[in-house]
Amino acid sequence: MSSDRRAGHLYKVFPKGGGAGTQYNLGISNERGRDGLTQDDREAARLYKLAADQGCADAQCVLGAFYAQGRGGLPQDDREAARLYKLAAEQGIATAQYNLGLFYAYGRGGLPKDDREAARLYKLAANQGHAPAQAILKKEGGTFSHPFGGKGPVATCVGIG
Repeated sequence: MSSDRRAGHLYKVFPKGGGAGTQYNLGISNERGRDGLTQDDREAARLYKLAADQGCADAQCVLGAFYAQGRGGLPQDDREAARLYKLAAEQGIATAQYNLGLFYAYGRGGLPKDDREAARLYKLAANQGHAPAQAILKKEGGTFSHPFGGKGPVATCVGIG
């Protein structure tokens, strides 16, 4: 079955998006405009939210990035982004750990500015091979340094580019 037909088939079989894994994967297809689907950030956000509400850590991380960036028709909301990153980080998602570390480093999302907590989260992500977290942890005079000014970028999550 071709990708286009597979995506269409999934929508017929799972009219409400199916389980969390299906919802997450359909969210990726909508976000990227692949598998025969038109690129649609609003639909992607809707699907990620359905999956995130069921505890899908990857979806929580991606939805956090959508809130941090105000994408998919969602308001830019750092507090909601921080909440979602925390949920995903607690489940071991390296990019969520990194993003939550950035939020602590810059005091975003209602979180206190806390370089110790930021470093702890970067270490968790770096230990999983997360290159941006590894770069931040490069020692300069015994302390880690942030390569970004201002609020810092927000990395996208698993499989999202």
